[in-house]
Amino acid sequence: MEHGTPSSTALVVAALRAAHQTHDDGRVFRDPYAEDMLGPEGAPLMMGLPIVPGYRMMRFFMAARSRYADDALAEAVSRGCRQVVVLGAGLDTLGLRNPYRAIGLHVFEVDHPATQADKRRRLLRFGPRLPTSLSLVPAVFGESDIVAELAAAGWRADKPTFFQMLGVVVYLPAATRQALFAFIADLPASEVVLDYTTPPESQSPEGRTITVAQMAEAAKVGEPWLGLIAPAALAREFADLGLSDIEDLDIPRLRQRYLDERPSEGAADFGLHVLHAQHQA
Repeated sequence: MEHGTPSSTALVVAALRAAHQTHDDGRVFRDPYAEDMLGPEGAPLMMGLPIVPGYRMMRFFMAARSRYADDALAEAVSRGCRQVVVLGAGLDTLGLRNPYRAIGLHVFEVDHPATQADKRRRLLRFGPRLPTSLSLVPAVFGESDIVAELAAAGWRADKPTFFQMLGVVVYLPAATRQALFAFIADLPASEVVLDYTTPPESQSPEGRTITVAQMAEAAKVGEPWLGLIAPAALAREFADLGLSDIEDLDIPRLRQRYLDERPSEGAADFGLHVLHAQHQA
C-alpha cells in the first residue's frame, strides 16, 4: 500500500463479493450493500475480474469466508457477545448489515487510516452519518497501539469480544501476527475467525500457479504477502496461547458445507483456509 492511499486489494475483494451477488445470486453469502459499497467507480474493476488468476475459485472463497464469519458471530452473540472487532476491515459491510444492532452488538473496524478515510466516504453514501453501532478505528498493524485505540473508541477489554480477520494474516510478518494473536488470547472470553494461505510449495500445481500470480500482483501494488503459513504451524501458535478449540476448513470442506458438494479425491489444493479459534470450554 502506498502511503496515504487506500488499499487496492480491498477494492478487489469488494468487487469479488459484489460479483458473487450478481453471478451467484448471493447463494453462499447475501450482502445487500456489496455493490453500493463498491460504487460506480468499481464497474471497470468488475469487468476485469474474469482475468484475475483463479477468479471463480476466489469468488466462492470470498463469499464462503464471510458466510463462515457470520455463522460464527451468530453463535458468539447467542453466548452473550456484544462487541466485534474487525481487524483489517477494508470494505467489509458488517457495520451496515449488523443483524444484532437492536440487542446492542457494536462493530469496531480497525484498518489503515487511508483505507478508513476511503471507507468513511463510501459509508456516507448510505446516510448522512455512520450507524451508531459502528466505530472506525484508524491504526497501522505493527506500529499503532491497537489496544489503546480500541479502548478510546469505546471497546471494553473486560467484555466478550469476537474478532474477525479476513484477508489480514497473509499481509502480516510473523512477529506482528503473533502479537495480534497474543492480544486476542489474553482476553478471557475472546474468539477469532480468520483466513490464511499456505506456502505455494505445499499446494497442488494449479493452486501454486494461482498463488504465485496473486503474490506478484499484490507486490506490484505495494501490498506484499508476508505471512504464508502451514496449518500445523498455525494450530501450534494458537495452542501455545491457549486458543485450542479450533476448526479449520479448506475449500473442499467449505464447498461441502455451503454448496453440499462431496469432496473429491485429487481435488486441487489452492492453499486457502478459514479458521475459527476460541478458548477451550
